[in-house]
Amino acid sequence: MKVLVIGGGSREHALCWSLRQDPEVEKLYAAPGNAGTALHAENLPIAADDIDSLSLLAQELRPDLTVVGPEAPLCAGITDAFGRHGLSVFGPSARSARLEGSKVWTKDLAKRYGIPTAEARSFDDPREATSFSRGFPFPQVIKADGLASGKGVFIVTDFLEAQKAIASLMDRRLYGAAGQRILIEAFLEGVELSAFALFDANQYSLLGVAHDYKRIDDGDRGPNTGGMGAFLPSPFVSPALLRQIEESIFSRLHAACTGERLDYRGVLYAGLMITQDGPFLLEINVRLGDPEAQVLLPTLKTPLSEIAGATCRDELGQLHLLRHRRSVVGVVISSSGYPENPRLEDRIILSEAKAPASERQGLLFYGATKQTQGILRTSGGRVFTAVGWGDRLAEARKRAYEQVNAVTFPDMHFRKDIASFLAGRPVPEPEGEHGLLSRFEPLY
Repeated sequence: MKVLVIGGGSREHALCWSLRQDPEVEKLYAAPGNAGTALHAENLPIAADDIDSLSLLAQELRPDLTVVGPEAPLCAGITDAFGRHGLSVFGPSARSARLEGSKVWTKDLAKRYGIPTAEARSFDDPREATSFSRGFPFPQVIKADGLASGKGVFIVTDFLEAQKAIASLMDRRLYGAAGQRILIEAFLEGVELSAFALFDANQYSLLGVAHDYKRIDDGDRGPNTGGMGAFLPSPFVSPALLRQIEESIFSRLHAACTGERLDYRGVLYAGLMITQDGPFLLEINVRLGDPEAQVLLPTLKTPLSEIAGATCRDELGQLHLLRHRRSVVGVVISSSGYPENPRLEDRIILSEAKAPASERQGLLFYGATKQTQGILRTSGGRVFTAVGWGDRLAEARKRAYEQVNAVTFPDMHFRKDIASFLAGRPVPEPEGEHGLLSRFEPLY
């Protein structure tokens, strides 16, 4: 079969790598791809959000399946455009993608369908937002309504910080049109969790759960980013809590999709806060996360093309989902100046001698990279995700940082506490049922 992958980050390299494990995939394309996807696929120089050009390309190539990595093309209607030509896309329609495209719309939907979520108010006038913030309890979470590549969220502890955040989003338009409307939301205490499910028109199937790290620096300090690392399985989630996540979050979200006639087909990513009162929905993303995809995909034994195909055909009920029993850790390596102003064009040196001996231990997924006259260079903020796995979390973490040590470029930045520090406490090894996965899957 022929498969087209849309996007050019580390997530898309991981998608291409995963698809290449399937002997049924005979031809693989990536648009636009990067220096890493080129190791597995034919790169095609078309931007991920250029829907018209991608649609023309797809009509020419006639891929059996298209897998979309980033949110922008989904929100722009790539699934609808391809569908008009009889092409199958693993990803929701533009109408369904509004779940990520508008935090305000999603907050209202969560309230209507009884999905636990933090108290919040929306505003399209900065003066009204500032007035409300003055009287709302601190800390507060201030969010851009639209797409901001995971960076349009501010946690503020006093009114001065709130004023600056509101002005950045609504007056200075730090993230463009995404800040036309904002949410001011109550701050929730707990452990943050990324939970993934497959949705088709008939049912959902839990895909996996991971922890990610959004702040740029160790100890969860500094500005929010698109993500600086991730790991799984979670040592903090019991089978009882997992059932609660399914019943109070995913079951109700699937009912909401049915009730709103969204016909959602693809991955739905629920960002959760696990509080003393149970799980609360923080946000919805309509695709695999980055860097969560880089730690989730290496756990799959069932081919990704089979998973995506069953989802697109509304056949999740017939899918036999198998996973490897392993711990996986991913560490993001970023350019100097990320997230505000990443430096470009730095030369990258890779040392095979410092990396794990084989793909049985880990991988280096390329992100913002390019080859220029045979030289590998940085081309954006998040340059690599170094991934390691093993029977235990400590082993996976060691192998991930061995992959980090194999990378050299000027002023490269990475967190040193991935999978060792979370929510103000050390991360213990998963025990008992090896974290979450054995609760809901046949492993072998």
